[in-house]
Amino acid sequence: MGLFDKMMSSVNDVASAVAGAAGGLALDASWKGDRRMEVKPVENLEELKAAVNVSDPGSVAAYYVYAVMALTADYDTGISMMKYLFADLEPFGRGFTEGGGSGRGGWDTYMNDRLKDDDYRWLPRAYFNGAVADNGFHPAQPLAVDLHFNQPNTDTLNQQSLQQLGRLNIVYWVKSNAAGNQVNIELSRFDGSDRWYVTKGSVASALFYDQRAGLTAAAKANLYT
Repeated sequence: MGLFDKMMSSVNDVASAVAGAAGGLALDASWKGDRRMEVKPVENLEELKAAVNVSDPGSVAAYYVYAVMALTADYDTGISMMKYLFADLEPFGRGFTEGGGSGRGGWDTYMNDRLKDDDYRWLPRAYFNGAVADNGFHPAQPLAVDLHFNQPNTDTLNQQSLQQLGRLNIVYWVKSNAAGNQVNIELSRFDGSDRWYVTKGSVASALFYDQRAGLTAAAKANLYT
């Protein structure tokens, strides 16, 4: 039976899948804890696809932080990476939109200003290990980001969508080494798939939250050296 024929018939595979979702979806124990995720520096979307493990929500979360950081060097490359890792499951929510009033940045003047201003472009770097004021917020090598498991938010999301939609969720948060800003990264996958996506569109703007209080004169001199 073809797809169109199934649409017209009483066979409802989707309903059956959703009904069995609670028993078929579960978080791997290794994901439910704080994790240090290494990130291979990649130059383009194809290299990102080869490097990220889309079956591991931690890998997707870490590379999404990298993709946002890539915006500050090359907008098109960063956006292409973000699109690959992002699924807008709430189209009327706070997802990102390309363009913007000035044709840059894509979200609003807030994002546009941060992408073009050296006082802000460094901000996503501060979420990587070893990026501190003393070294101008340059991450250590190998590049890595610490993910902290947010169990309360994870449990709440799964109560809302796991049984009804067959959507499994997990939430990690990352912390900036500048002024300590914390950003939640929500990820989801559906029954029948092992691929995880970032599903919180405001992550990118949150990673650019103003933390210039951590930017000493000495640090500012080292930002781009």
